[in-house]
Amino acid sequence: MTKIISNLNVTKLVVDHPIGPDNPPRFTPYSPNCADIDDKSLSQDALQMSDFEVCWDDRLTDKQLDQLVDDGWIVIDEVFTHTALLALQAESGFVQYRDAELTAGVRISDIRGDRIRWITKNFFAGFYYLQSINALAALFNQSLFAGIRHSEAHYACYPAGFGYQWHSDNPAGRDERVISAVFYLNDEWTASDGGALEIIDKHGSHHSVMPVANRLVIFDSDLQHQVQIAHRQRYSIATWMRRDGLVPFVEDSM
Repeated sequence: MTKIISNLNVTKLVVDHPIGPDNPPRFTPYSPNCADIDDKSLSQDALQMSDFEVCWDDRLTDKQLDQLVDDGWIVIDEVFTHTALLALQAESGFVQYRDAELTAGVRISDIRGDRIRWITKNFFAGFYYLQSINALAALFNQSLFAGIRHSEAHYACYPAGFGYQWHSDNPAGRDERVISAVFYLNDEWTASDGGALEIIDKHGSHHSVMPVANRLVIFDSDLQHQVQIAHRQRYSIATWMRRDGLVPFVEDSM
């Protein structure tokens, strides 16, 4: 059995040197011939960073930043170019997913039914996605003094009939994750398909967000949220901006 170990382990907080112009994250892609991705998905070797560039200063208004601080969450639609969206959709369809686990390393499908694959430097579209997220983190550091040092993300696939019950992205006693984000990949998603993201904001109000393609939901990692049961296969990218030191991703074969 293969066990995926993410960098959810507790690490030393080093918020004194966050992501910014003087400290770009070191993260580069491998050759497109890597074994992790099926060759069918790699029209992506022609991708460029410009396909994924977002001028976050223009996309995020002062009102939205205030909403993120006051309410704890915001939604941005039509985030990336059509080329970037197609590349992420293609890559999400060809990666080899593994069962997700809870923090204690236990798989309980009644609580969490998604299958995941962590985005490492082997993933071309995912690599560019993370670069754009790191640029967003730099904006949060500049505007909100967030102290984010790196980002992590994984592709997530929810089979029909599964969701993820109420939880926080910082389990009890943890605070490494500062801001969470979810990017959605399914075209033509309707309310009857289920799979909505539910969030309880900082004031205790309940919100439901449909997982429509090219939408990014950004929220405080301490907020309670859940994924409703999906009635068709649901694809997304779960993302976290963290203030701790980088811990490498490990895959153990057991």
